[in-house]
Amino acid sequence: MAELADETSNIKIQELQPKLIEHFEKLITTNKLAHAYLFSGPEGIGKVELAQWIAMRLFCTANEDQKPCGVCGECQRILSGNHPDIVSVKPEGQSIKVDQIRFLKSEFSKSGVEGSQKIFIIEKAESMTASAANSLLKFLEEPVGNVKAFLLTENKNQILPTIQSRCQLVNFVALSQEKLIQNLLNQDILKDQAQLLVHVTESTSHAVALAQDENFTEMTNQVWNWFSRLLKNDAESFILVQTKLVPFAKEKQQQVLMVDLMVLLARDCLLVRYDRKEQVSFSNRLTEIGKVTQMISDKKLIAILDGCLQIKAMLQINMTFQSAIEVTTLKLIDL
Repeated sequence: MAELADETSNIKIQELQPKLIEHFEKLITTNKLAHAYLFSGPEGIGKVELAQWIAMRLFCTANEDQKPCGVCGECQRILSGNHPDIVSVKPEGQSIKVDQIRFLKSEFSKSGVEGSQKIFIIEKAESMTASAANSLLKFLEEPVGNVKAFLLTENKNQILPTIQSRCQLVNFVALSQEKLIQNLLNQDILKDQAQLLVHVTESTSHAVALAQDENFTEMTNQVWNWFSRLLKNDAESFILVQTKLVPFAKEKQQQVLMVDLMVLLARDCLLVRYDRKEQVSFSNRLTEIGKVTQMISDKKLIAILDGCLQIKAMLQINMTFQSAIEVTTLKLIDL
């Protein structure tokens, strides 16, 4: 929790998830808070901050207007990750190990150091190994004492059904593109970049990481180079697949991202054609897109969009990435 612990967290979560704040305020006020919750949603949507807010609401010594003050000693220790009765676990490397859950379980059995309650937060719960997840089940089945557990996940489908069934599921609504763009602008990301990034991820932190990734910047340039030549029926677009695209898409995640960029470019061409320029994702390429689309029929633009979408289908049947792009490139050049 320490990485997100700052004095603005209390304000930030009320802006990100006001309805959930209201919901949990009612649960706490009526003493109906469940012993275990599964928070599900993309990274950067406020899962950690909400868990912090609940902890502060329960421990705050001021609680003005039934809301945590964020400035008392209890709140400050929670925000800094130094409260003895708030225990947080996150992946060590790629996964949460069984030894980490055993430590957590040993803490479950202890009474609060400074009070009668304890709170446990498991970040990226989907990364628990099978043995770690199974080890956690006993507590979820038979909670001991005044303990509340919050499991945070980006993909609830990767959580064991037996764990899901023992938690109250809370689905976090993704930020609107307008809010996500504003978040990125607040972190000094250029508007053109932000408008593209919100179309490839719903996560603020992931978007920031991509904005700072030189490989991503070069990938977008190379995809445009390939795409613009494809629109002109330039046979060199076929050569660019192996020489310029494949080197930036060695991993599955990079391949999916690159195909998403291709689809967005094809979509942008249609948006420009139908005078909906304010919705384009590649706003920095708006002038260039406008020029090339003037020379292409609606039929070809639609065929290019369909071809880019078909690349995803090819990858799902285990065609190699290079082959899928090359087949599509040859097909579209011949139009």
